[in-house]
Amino acid sequence: MRIMSKTKRLAIDFHVHVDENVNYEKIPQMMRARNLDGAGIVTHNNFAFAKKVVKKFTRVDKTKVYFPGVEIDTADGHLLAFGINKEIPVNKSAAATVELIRSLGGTSIIPHPFMSHNSVGWTAANLKADGMEFYNGFAKIFLNFPNIMAKVAFKYNGFSPLGGSDSHYHKAIGTCFTWVEIDGKPSEEKILAAVKRGATFPAIRPIDQYDLVNFIRIVFTPKKGRKVVRFLDYF
Repeated sequence: MRIMSKTKRLAIDFHVHVDENVNYEKIPQMMRARNLDGAGIVTHNNFAFAKKVVKKFTRVDKTKVYFPGVEIDTADGHLLAFGINKEIPVNKSAAATVELIRSLGGTSIIPHPFMSHNSVGWTAANLKADGMEFYNGFAKIFLNFPNIMAKVAFKYNGFSPLGGSDSHYHKAIGTCFTWVEIDGKPSEEKILAAVKRGATFPAIRPIDQYDLVNFIRIVFTPKKGRKVVRFLDYF
């Protein structure tokens, strides 16, 4: 008798922002348009806000897996954290932040390692993070060169390879994403476990006008204090 495999491959965007004036109420619609199965919902240094948004999304869109995270300002550059249950202090070293995330049972990801002042750069070589963005949507604007650098420099450092749109504009969701292999019913826990065991495959879509608008949003939106927009009850 033939045994059917229960392994599923999910399309996950691990880097979807809901701060800095993002029209986040439109994210579930874009998830369907991009044929994504799930998304890591993040803010800059405000995990509580991401949790609140995920709670809303989960209520109105039960066909997708939304899970909260945070993009943390460390002393060395940005880090992403998922699967945590409390805020992560800012401005600690990247190494100390990764260890704190691990101690909380979380999953740490290095985003855009070669993107200017907000990236950890070559410090990544000494970090024990679970994953790294080899494809970042913001980096596509620079002829994909920062993504190529990340892949070449850290391909053999043990990081699970990931893709994330870094979308600060809802239509840019899914411009980069990750194929994640899991068994059984999709869940946050299974997706993050797949990152830790390396069952991930980054993917990138051709550059389009949404990447350009996303670039403009990231560069020119005021970031003083990394304030999140007021949460309105759209749902």
